[in-house]
Amino acid sequence: MNEVAVRVDMSGPPADPRSADSSTVRVLHVDDNPAFLDLTETYLERIDEAFEVRSETDVDDALDALTTAPIDCVVSDYDMPETNGLAFLQRVRDRGIDVPFVLFTGKGSEEIASEAISAGATDYLQKQRGNDQYEVLANRVRNAVDQHRSRAALAASEERLSRFIDQSPLGTIEYDDAFRIVRANPAAEEILGYDESELLGGTWLPFVPEPEYRHVAALERDLLSNKGGFRSVNENVRSDGTRIRCAWHNQVVTDADGAVIGVFSQFEDVTDEVARKREIERSNAVLSTALDALPVGMLVEDTDRRVLRVNERLYELLDVDGDPSAATGRDCERLAVELSERFADPEGFVARIEAIVEERRAVDDERLALADGSALMRTYRPIDLPDGEGHLWAYRRAQRAD
Repeated sequence: MNEVAVRVDMSGPPADPRSADSSTVRVLHVDDNPAFLDLTETYLERIDEAFEVRSETDVDDALDALTTAPIDCVVSDYDMPETNGLAFLQRVRDRGIDVPFVLFTGKGSEEIASEAISAGATDYLQKQRGNDQYEVLANRVRNAVDQHRSRAALAASEERLSRFIDQSPLGTIEYDDAFRIVRANPAAEEILGYDESELLGGTWLPFVPEPEYRHVAALERDLLSNKGGFRSVNENVRSDGTRIRCAWHNQVVTDADGAVIGVFSQFEDVTDEVARKREIERSNAVLSTALDALPVGMLVEDTDRRVLRVNERLYELLDVDGDPSAATGRDCERLAVELSERFADPEGFVARIEAIVEERRAVDDERLALADGSALMRTYRPIDLPDGEGHLWAYRRAQRAD
């Protein structure tokens, strides 16, 4: 699987104006007894220095505070004039305010406690005599706020991940710990031709060719047992039956205890890339066979004047030892200097090659005297390659002059 850089908006939804920084716990306490409010505020702020308590005796004022100020937790009495704590809770939730809500009341009964929790209250605490009740209340508030913040952070993280996956150009399929599909992003739908709804709850069977079932099943077992990641290029089947080649990267995600949470498979269609690679390999094989069969020595240079191919006949003509394929990628200017000693005029040999390359004009049967008294005939052609201009050289043994 090729690594691909993706730019997406990872900022998440706009910040809630009521949100608070993690170093402060802002508590809104609602009770119709001002004296009890003052006492509770004093004790809570003394017990936990992070607490900032705002006290309200009126429910409407408390609702205004919730919509205008950052509040982390609501502590409310049950019996209040013209309303009660559960009715207040409902009004809070109706406004879309999702903060912990602790019912702190002198009216104690299992029925009220059950009703409070069923209505969506975070906790229920009955008022007691003595100061110990404030320690209990402080702990309940702190726990409620910490848990709420943890859930909010997790939800924000999951939202960012979801947006990243949805906007990724890579196909992404998420499996649960039983290897059932729980998500397929739009790129996966496009590559495989299936709607997400057709894949959810199922396995990889629809898009894996039957001969590959055993291999993929073994890969699944390895992933879950090793809890690692695997890369592979496999044949896949689109919904219309078309066969494609995809590069896959599979990664198991575990929790802090090492238990499998899920498996993410990211992939891309590399059918055209694989086809191009095979065509290049086929063309190179044909070219190599053709060059080696020619009765003349051949050398092909790329646009950077690097050796693309040299055949055995050229090595024979110049009495060069070694494997011609090992010359691929060599610098042709340096190679010309190394070979120049085999010619009667070494400097002239190198200079003439540079002039031909610069002019890029065809040369036919140019005679070159060798140091041993024999001669070669050289032909040159400028050529066009897929990635730029190139050079083709042909050498053959010259006939002896009468």
